Amino acid sequence: MTITRRTLIGASTAMLAGAPALAQESWYPLTSADGREIVNFRVPVELETELSELDNVFSSGSERADVTLIEIFDSNCPWCRRAAADMRALALADIDLRITYVNAPALGLGSFQAAKVEYAVKKVAGAQKCLSFHHAFMSLRGPLDGVRALGIAKDMGLNAAEIEEIADDPATGAVIRDAARLARALNLAATPSWLIAGTAIIGYPGRPALEAIVRDVRQCDKPVCG
Repeated sequence: MTITRRTLIGASTAMLAGAPALAQESWYPLTSADGREIVNFRVPVELETELSELDNVFSSGSERADVTLIEIFDSNCPWCRRAAADMRALALADIDLRITYVNAPALGLGSFQAAKVEYAVKKVAGAQKCLSFHHAFMSLRGPLDGVRALGIAKDMGLNAAEIEEIADDPATGAVIRDAARLARALNLAATPSWLIAGTAIIGYPGRPALEAIVRDVRQCDKPVCG
C-alpha cells in the first residue's frame, strides 16, 4: 500500500527522536490515588495555546466548557490506550469539561502513519468523525499503523481512497511533524502527557487523579488548591 512505502521514504528521523529530559522537581504537590508523585511543571500559556491550535487537534465536550484538558498521545502508547476509555467516560460524565487531543507521535513509523491517517479523517469527515475514529482506533490491540488506521476508516464508511491520498500528501506529514516537534519542545514527548491551567502533567495518573485536578482548577484555577 502506498502510504507505507511513501511514508517510509519521507519519514523524518528527527521527528522520531526520543524526548528530552523532563523537569527534575514537580511544580505542584500532586499525587495519584495510590500515593505516587505526579510529575508536573509549568508551561507558558502562549505555548499551551499554540499546542491547542495545531491543525491536527480535535476535541470532545462543549466549546463553552469552563475547563479544558489537553492530552498529548501516541497511537502505540499502551497507557494512552488505557486512558482513552477513561477520557471518553470522563467527557460523558462532565459536560462542562472539554478534552482536546493532540496526536504527537514519538514511538516510531507506525505511529507517524497512524497520525497522518487520523488527520486525513479530520480533513475529509470533520472533527466529530475524527473523534469517533480515535475512539475506535485506540480500542484496538497490537501495533497500530497506517494500514490498520485506513481499515478503521473504511469500516466507518469513509472514503478510504480519499483519506489515503490526503495522508500521503507531504503537507500532512509536515502537520504531524509540527505537532511532534512542539510536544518535544515542551518536554511532552513522553506520552500520555496532559496540559491544564498552564501546567504539564507527565504520564497517566488515572481518572480519579485527573478528576481531582479538574475539580481544583474549577475552584482555584490551579491543579491543586491550598
